[in-house]
Amino acid sequence: MRKFWGFYDNGTYRVGCNGSSIYVYDQNNKEINRFKDIKSAYVGVFQPGTNIFVAKSIEGLLAVYDFDRSLLLKKIVITKSIAQDQGITFSPDGKKLYNIEKPLRSTRTQLTVYNTFDYTVLNTLFADEEQMHLECLEFSKDDEKAYILGFMRDESGIYEYGFIGRFSEEHIFEIKSLNKEQYTYIRSYKSWEQSGYTEKKLEWSCIKDYSEKPHVSLEQVYKQL
Repeated sequence: MRKFWGFYDNGTYRVGCNGSSIYVYDQNNKEINRFKDIKSAYVGVFQPGTNIFVAKSIEGLLAVYDFDRSLLLKKIVITKSIAQDQGITFSPDGKKLYNIEKPLRSTRTQLTVYNTFDYTVLNTLFADEEQMHLECLEFSKDDEKAYILGFMRDESGIYEYGFIGRFSEEHIFEIKSLNKEQYTYIRSYKSWEQSGYTEKKLEWSCIKDYSEKPHVSLEQVYKQL
């Protein structure tokens, strides 16, 4: 198997993202398809309980695939801006897709919620929060609570502190702050996690050795703060 930036396995298909192509394999690592619908796609995510896969391009595109039918279901254009490398995840029931986007400029994030029936936009959140920069959203495995990682800027636009907050529907609440070291580590770890823990992503990470700091969820970190 070649090295990929992102690699994912849902028990039926294995998917490798190398930027220019989406490679699809069976469980015996036999290549069964290859898609070239979007460029610069390094990460993706499976819809829970399905063989639907969403690939995310840093150039502001999403591509939704049905691997059972070898079909591109939809291509979503978010923006023509680059550096769209924040988190993407499904709700535990698979009915919503949450994507952190930067459609206006690289310093302004928003959380866009898509309906996975037809991948139309249900809601756009926090687009007016100029001092808040979002990085990733994560659902608890136990009680389906959601936690969000990001950082706050001061009035001059400079990084002030990292944070993890609770997320529900349209609100971030009960925010707890992180120091710079905590934030840098968690952000880097979650980026590696988003890749499927690939060696290639780890080689380019600012934190080279994660073995000294075991995996923790945002919920675990939040409860320890």
